Amino acid sequence: MGLSGNLTTGEMLEQIVHADRILANEWAEHKENGVNLDFVRNVVFMGMGEPLDNYSNVVEACRALIDKKRWNLAHGKVTVSTVGLVSQMRKLTAELPEICLALSLHAPNQKMREAIVPTASRYPIEQLIDALDGHMLAYLHKRFPNKPAFSAEERIQESSRRRAMIEYVMLEGDTSSIEAAHQLGQLCEKRHLVVNLIPYNATDVRDKLRCPSNEKLTEFRNIVASYGAFCTIRKTMGADIASACGQLITNEESQNGKVADIEDTLKKEEDIATERDISVIDRDSNRSQTPHHLDKTVRILSWATAAAGTSFAISALLFFRKLRR
Repeated sequence: MGLSGNLTTGEMLEQIVHADRILANEWAEHKENGVNLDFVRNVVFMGMGEPLDNYSNVVEACRALIDKKRWNLAHGKVTVSTVGLVSQMRKLTAELPEICLALSLHAPNQKMREAIVPTASRYPIEQLIDALDGHMLAYLHKRFPNKPAFSAEERIQESSRRRAMIEYVMLEGDTSSIEAAHQLGQLCEKRHLVVNLIPYNATDVRDKLRCPSNEKLTEFRNIVASYGAFCTIRKTMGADIASACGQLITNEESQNGKVADIEDTLKKEEDIATERDISVIDRDSNRSQTPHHLDKTVRILSWATAAAGTSFAISALLFFRKLRR
């Protein structure tokens, strides 16, 4: 899709404002029936794009969400997802250790990950796991700076407070094999990280990918969990309207039956907006200027400019003559 731009902090928070207003309207409509609705309680920075590439705006939005005078969300209810920018992950841990951090891993070893994640070659998988583990243990390290290691009980307790999560998309193939499940479990062993298995949602893309069966998903989860990780399978929601995880893009069919490129869609929207702006200008002016009218206007302005210049020259000449006398 390419990069169209970065959201500002205000644009991110504006989405929460709109969501809160929608929920407030729904509550007003259903309160007579005793329906108990709530405002937004959980926010995750993920989807199209890399949040940590837009670091300063994302961090400022997170601060606003957990600020008691603004949104006042619980710290554990704000999560930033990343494909794995190690330096930015460690920076986030230093600045905002109280929020949750999720790592899009998708493969159990470096070779497999490089095959499906474009940036994987820049970040060794061991460093990613260490950075994620460091985020979970940030408060323990602060309280006990000289302690070399923490017990399983301390890790489990800290994991329940500040979750460090691995996101792992389940694609039919090597990354969802029994061997891969054991490798992923070993990678997380004794760390007590949360592993969230994400069933692949079919999209109209060039590569025809599929999700493993429910039986294979369950078997994979059980193997990973046997190594001490808290492993879950994400419930898919929104696939019926193409808005499930991985499907958040507007698909527009072109005349030849192909899915339109996102840049073509944006260009079309810009053209429509331009035409609308032009029509508004024409409507407000009540008449459209023809080339004849424009020529006449230009001639009048030219004469006026020439007359003003001549008057200025005569005035200057008379002024200097008066000074000589």
